[in-house]
Amino acid sequence: MAESGKVHLGLTAVIAIALGGILFIGMGRANIYHQTSANHILTMAECMACHSEDSMRPVSVCLDEHCLYTNDHPVMRSYPPPRKAQKFAPAAEILQAGCVLENGKVTCLSCHNLTKPPPHLIKDGDDLCYICHKYLRSDP
Repeated sequence: MAESGKVHLGLTAVIAIALGGILFIGMGRANIYHQTSANHILTMAECMACHSEDSMRPVSVCLDEHCLYTNDHPVMRSYPPPRKAQKFAPAAEILQAGCVLENGKVTCLSCHNLTKPPPHLIKDGDDLCYICHKYLRSDP
């Protein structure tokens, strides 16, 4: 009877490990995709093909004037913003930093580099914001 309990416990452990591995692989699949197959993506439409509101991995996208800057950034806006160019880095400078503009507009790839590890940001922390927002820099 004790032997049967050990077998049952061992089988349970094997199943738990297998399920954990499947979950880990499933979660990592998108990141592996981003770092390999998806690194050719250059348009917001290509990003939204996988990240629309109805997808398995939706993202918050702000297309109007009233964005919450805690977790989303306005996209499909001209860069630099009209009548505010003096507060922003020149387009050539942000392109040099690794940002991508789609027809002169900010998109997902203005901040995300899909060849980098999650969350695929071009720079970490406030340094990401400072690429464009030169008025936020300590040495504008």
